[in-house]
Amino acid sequence: MSKSLNYLVVDGARALVEVRSTWTRNYLALTRNNRDCDPTDPRAVRFCAYGALVRSAYDLTGDEGRANLLAGSLAMSMTGRGTAQEAFEDIYTVNDGPAVPARRAILDLFDRALGRV
Repeated sequence: MSKSLNYLVVDGARALVEVRSTWTRNYLALTRNNRDCDPTDPRAVRFCAYGALVRSAYDLTGDEGRANLLAGSLAMSMTGRGTAQEAFEDIYTVNDGPAVPARRAILDLFDRALGRV
């Protein structure tokens, strides 16, 4: 059986934040030389949890607008929030906490989502 697009996006995002060297805090995405960039930028190599959702969706759809909508929708589903902005803020707050517990909490959030999508 094939996996849904939602599953593939969350799984891809989880893979990006699972590796310490491709996860970041305080920015959606960073380049190799730690410059702030859009998660869809081809130079982006490090991602926060929400940025990873956007990048994973973009890698699968090739469409920036669709990637942002999909990431927002998934974030809402993952957090139970009513708007993409509220969901983004929740995920960003967790992501930017103390490094070890923050990354663990983000991975748990993605794991729970993978069990639901």
